[in-house]
Amino acid sequence: MILPAGATFNRLHETIQYTTNFQSYFEPYHFFAIQTEEFFSTNNEALIEEYKGRKFAGKTLKSPTHMKIDKYLEQHGHLLYEYDFGDDWRIRVELEDTVEDYYFGYPTLLDGDGTAPPEDVGGPPGYEKFLSVYHDPTHPNYLRMYAWAERQDYLPLDMDKINDRLKFVKYKKTEWQHIVHDKYFVLSDKYRGADYIDIDALPNKDLIIQYAEACARLYGVIEYPKFLEIYNSQNKPTISSGELHAILKDHHYANLLQQKHVYVHSKALVHETIEWFEGHEKFLPEVAGKPYYVPEREELLHYSEDLYYEKTVYQEKLAKMLARDFFGSNKDKLQQEMDDLIDYLQVVHVNVQKVIQDFLKGFEFKDMKQLNEYVQAISMIANTTRLWENRGHTSDELFRMERHHLKPIPVTPFNVIDGGKVGRNDSCPCGSGKKYKKCCGK
Repeated sequence: MILPAGATFNRLHETIQYTTNFQSYFEPYHFFAIQTEEFFSTNNEALIEEYKGRKFAGKTLKSPTHMKIDKYLEQHGHLLYEYDFGDDWRIRVELEDTVEDYYFGYPTLLDGDGTAPPEDVGGPPGYEKFLSVYHDPTHPNYLRMYAWAERQDYLPLDMDKINDRLKFVKYKKTEWQHIVHDKYFVLSDKYRGADYIDIDALPNKDLIIQYAEACARLYGVIEYPKFLEIYNSQNKPTISSGELHAILKDHHYANLLQQKHVYVHSKALVHETIEWFEGHEKFLPEVAGKPYYVPEREELLHYSEDLYYEKTVYQEKLAKMLARDFFGSNKDKLQQEMDDLIDYLQVVHVNVQKVIQDFLKGFEFKDMKQLNEYVQAISMIANTTRLWENRGHTSDELFRMERHHLKPIPVTPFNVIDGGKVGRNDSCPCGSGKKYKKCCGK
């Protein structure tokens, strides 16, 4: 991190907040303090008022608003920043060097890695416990912990985004302030890099577009931080958010994605179906808090193929049943039926019983036992089909993550008499609640 000279303790606080996943940007969400041997500086106004004219823990209590860090860092070489007195975070701020060629009136993050702790996690011990649950899908509290972390904006480091935010921590007047930024941009700078991104020089653009298409088809909607996390975890070299947005804003690549039924929005990549029938702004809150299913690279890229879906043993079982009972060697017709079934099941907010009902109407079953076998087979497929509203997970997978929270579609067999035919006035085995003659027996 590089800061212009003249930063106050309060500006240092803002800089740290913008750089981490903490959330005290403009107003105190939690209080902070910086101590030296002589004084205790804090933004806790109640504490300042209480100890006005008196020592606090043997030190002079001072407001951080007008105190500058320069002389204290030059004298001691470091400062200890303490944040959220309940969680008790402590960050050591060290002076590494003083330079004369930084021309901006706000800080810049020079390097970093990983994901900073979320707000209100409980300090270092709480963060350690949080990580043990967050990275363990078998833990009974995994889903709740994941949802909480998402609400807390627990996000991986994004240097481009952070450095854009740090422009708000402006406190030093420089020549750069007098430039009309709509007409000029940073072509190259030792510390801030460049505002201009040469798209032609970026590697793997076609692969990035393929990932965008695959993710839109697997998730329906994917926000950019998650897209970057997935892409960068599976590919080298990685891309920054600035590079990604430069590609997506390019007319050629935006049109290419739209031809592949993927829309580029300010916050997310959106599949055309979501865009037309629900809208991503309505869809995003519905899936918030659910973890993403992230397959291995080769499997994920399959989703960029037209009509691709993950094959399962339950689909194979139903296909064999259909071939045995209805289609024989007509493989094309059989595949079309299977594709249509999976496509219907993947529709957002699908009524599974209605899908089963509509599917069964196309066939004439010899007895209730046979009909019941098909109901069970389709129900198992419904439970193991990857869904947009589950962020790519199946209902069965989410159920296994937290058994007491989510329920899969019931697949309990109906009570039937072996060989007995379905009476026209009997309840339909598909579970619709209607009589057979008004449902699958039409």
